[in-house]
Amino acid sequence: MPVSVNVKMYRIGELGDCFLLRFTNGQEKTHVLIDCGSYWNKTTSKARLNQIAADIKTQIAGDKLDVIVGTHQHNDHLSGFLHAEQIFKKQVKPEQIWLSWLDDPENKKARKIGKDYNNFLTNLRHVSKELNKTFFVGGEKTKKRVNSLLGFFGVTPNDRFNAKTNKLPADVPARAREILQKMGRKKPEYLSPGDIFNLPGITGGAVKVYVLGPPKKEDHLYKKEPRKDETFDHHLAAKGATAENLLHAMKKLTGKTKAKNSDEPFPFDEPYFNSRNLNSVESVYKRDRWRQIELDWINQAEQLALWLDGFTNNSSLVLAFEIVKTGKVLLFAADAQAGNWRSWREIKWKKKPADFNWLTLMNNTVLYKTGHHGSHNSTLAEGLNNMTHEDLVVMIPTEKSDPMVNFGKGWQMPAVNLYKELKKRSKNRIIRMDDGFSKAKAWKNLPKQPVKNKLYWEYEVRE
Repeated sequence: MPVSVNVKMYRIGELGDCFLLRFTNGQEKTHVLIDCGSYWNKTTSKARLNQIAADIKTQIAGDKLDVIVGTHQHNDHLSGFLHAEQIFKKQVKPEQIWLSWLDDPENKKARKIGKDYNNFLTNLRHVSKELNKTFFVGGEKTKKRVNSLLGFFGVTPNDRFNAKTNKLPADVPARAREILQKMGRKKPEYLSPGDIFNLPGITGGAVKVYVLGPPKKEDHLYKKEPRKDETFDHHLAAKGATAENLLHAMKKLTGKTKAKNSDEPFPFDEPYFNSRNLNSVESVYKRDRWRQIELDWINQAEQLALWLDGFTNNSSLVLAFEIVKTGKVLLFAADAQAGNWRSWREIKWKKKPADFNWLTLMNNTVLYKTGHHGSHNSTLAEGLNNMTHEDLVVMIPTEKSDPMVNFGKGWQMPAVNLYKELKKRSKNRIIRMDDGFSKAKAWKNLPKQPVKNKLYWEYEVRE
């Protein structure tokens, strides 16, 4: 019997990702859920995620949910596993969880990166608290944008310290990941780039899974922004170069580190602090903290927040599913940014012909779930330019009514020029989470047309 893949993109009504895949080969069925989350943690958000979780239970209809894939630690991808935990744990009962090697508690390198990541996020939360204090005047725009970026981690500047531990509460995605690690009937699988294996439940190797990211080389992991020749929206290809200095400055400001000179991370050198008049004015400036020039550095907090947000995106688990008989590929790029994409060029695929590489997968892609809701830095130009299959369909989990979709400074999801290119490559066969599918004539060239449901948009890939 020919293999088919039914894909449901759930309509979260907010910025988020949730995809249910059903692979069918004769009487065999395998269900894979890739992410389930919303940017927001409002009462209505939680209710919607519970509604979606209940529908997932209905969709598997007596079968099992073979795999849940958690791609990376952002609220809009994982929050549903916390907010709808009881449905997933007690009703859906997944067989296994797939996470990336970065989530593996036994991986020494992953533990170190995870520790640095948590310190980074903790410091950013401290910065956010500083920004939201009354003495900090004139930083309303920075305040708003930093708080918005922190929303991807499900935290707010109002989070209170635990009286016993003197720590901030764990962020929502971290709690969701912990839930996932304990949820499956089998032990979690921690996947690495270059892994190839048969999809569980489909015999004869009829469907293969390729793991593309996240990269293991830190050079790729930390380099998130595309160069001008790697993006379709050149004006947005900018880096936050001051992030590391700002982090060190913020660690000092919040008392988390000590430097040999008190002014080490700040703009002025130590000799300029030795003025005769310094002592006479110091008490005034300590009383009126808003006068301190060091606090101007907090204006750069947005760059720090963007850096951490981008790093988290770049740590995404990226999977390609291949229908072996025809070579057709379904590519789920999560929120992978430029460094993740670049690393695919270096993957050595075991037991594959010498000329097989990442572009082979791109050439055969018939369904592309866009990176990061269609952001400019999450679809590498070389990758999209090589998506040349006649049947290409694009899914974009974006929601134009959500304020996070138009983040400012020209940032849009989908990015304007990338969106034009996606339409061109797919012959306008686009399915958006908010608007649904286009009325393109090219849909008639495919075996199945997209289907609308109040909870999801549905499309089927056939062998």
